[in-house]
Amino acid sequence: MTQKQKLIDTFLRNPATLKYKQLFFVLEHFGFAMIQAKSSHIKFKHPKLLSDLIIPVHNGECKDFYKKEALKRVLEIQNK
Repeated sequence: MTQKQKLIDTFLRNPATLKYKQLFFVLEHFGFAMIQAKSSHIKFKHPKLLSDLIIPVHNGECKDFYKKEALKRVLEIQNK
């Protein structure tokens, strides 16, 4: 298993353990594109979702709630 696959598996099991940079990589892997960064809020868009995912990042980290929200969006994409 590669390091990238381990990171994705970790995200799917417990997203709260990831750092923001790792979360960014995982979101790109699942097809999200960063479309806008306004101050500390970073917006991600996916073609299968109607609404954008907005993640506030402070000091290089985001709160666990947003990591779990990202997981919900990824699972939503996989079910479509």
